[in-house]
Amino acid sequence: MTNLKTILIIFALIAAISVNFSSGKSRSPVQPRIYSGRSAAKRQFPYQVLLHIEDAAHKSLYACGGSIISRDHILTAAHCIAHAKTPGDITVYAGTIYYADAAERRVSQMTIHPAYGEYNNDIAVLKLNTSLKFSDVIDAIPLAKKDIPDGAPVIVSGWGHVNRFKAAYILQYDTEYSISRAQCLRRLGTLGSTMRCMRRPLGHGTCSGDSGGPAVHNGELVGVNSYIINDCGLGFPDVFTDVVATREWILKNMK
Repeated sequence: MTNLKTILIIFALIAAISVNFSSGKSRSPVQPRIYSGRSAAKRQFPYQVLLHIEDAAHKSLYACGGSIISRDHILTAAHCIAHAKTPGDITVYAGTIYYADAAERRVSQMTIHPAYGEYNNDIAVLKLNTSLKFSDVIDAIPLAKKDIPDGAPVIVSGWGHVNRFKAAYILQYDTEYSISRAQCLRRLGTLGSTMRCMRRPLGHGTCSGDSGGPAVHNGELVGVNSYIINDCGLGFPDVFTDVVATREWILKNMK
């Protein structure tokens, strides 16, 4: 188990760090950011993990989410680990809804989608150096095989910001709803071929630190949290990497 004091110190550091994700284009800033969510109960999200990533180039430590997809593999967003120099710069915490008392694993291999970039293919597979032991608080989530219908409810979760100034200490979750590609394009103007959108009420949605986390429908992983437009809780859709669209690549890189 991870030392509680150490975790709390890390939490304090991460809460002060903003994770930026931008293509460099002169358009509304994109931020990898659960606003106005609810606190999770123990065993409610056994597939959710917390990632700590060391960015040696910028001498910083930041957090992202991820999903357990096997005893040995974690699925997350590519932009979460893009600045990690080695797999050893990434630590995975599983089996907890807090920033404490977690099963800690190091990463032995990180694989970023080869076509990642420009708001597309924002997905990565991590291989753990030691297999996870499944239990009632640690378990894998199956990858979705079929697209979900428009308007379908999707559960998103993470330890990201709960308001403009505060990150979550207890895992948060909320419900969003899938929207069609055409609807998303009307709102955002552009959307990568492997990306999909979810809508949420004004004042709700994903926020800083939720990147890489899961979007789940009927017990299956349908999306990986990628980015939002402008700021947390505004009226724009949240954008996720589509698990169905990238499923073959994910499975190939779990071998």
